Amino acid sequence: MPDDVLAAFAAEALYAPEAWFVHRVLSLDPEAGVLVAEMDTTALPLVPAQRVVPGHPQHLPAAVAVQATGTLGQIYAVTALGLRVSEGWVGYGTHIEQARWGRMGEIGPPIRLTTTLTRQRTMMGTRFAWFDFLFEQHGQWVYRSRQAAAWRRVTEDAPA
Repeated sequence: MPDDVLAAFAAEALYAPEAWFVHRVLSLDPEAGVLVAEMDTTALPLVPAQRVVPGHPQHLPAAVAVQATGTLGQIYAVTALGLRVSEGWVGYGTHIEQARWGRMGEIGPPIRLTTTLTRQRTMMGTRFAWFDFLFEQHGQWVYRSRQAAAWRRVTEDAPA
């Protein structure tokens, strides 16, 4: 199943693949609420624009990490929760809580991206989900956060 996840997601994604920053799905367990993926750090935007000075090597840009969390949330929503764009579902982030950097993510080695669904509910037709994100490299955490997102079904009668 992991090999098919990104291929199936491509038709439902709200962004083009070059803006996903999620390059491989390693596992998806909807019953446990866990998605594990991988980021290839060798071709990330913004990295070439980073000025390298002592103590500040090229590294995983925060903007890329945040965008990757959105992609991970949408991959989970599409594949595990069935919230497909082709069926009118659109999603957006609502909160980033407890975002922390443990260390700079190196350019070169991949980063392991773990997404855990911690809570979900439906209110007035809107689906809400809360996720914990953990990005790791060399067995150490680089970034972690708790984030919330919402999905609404858009129709001609009920636009977003």
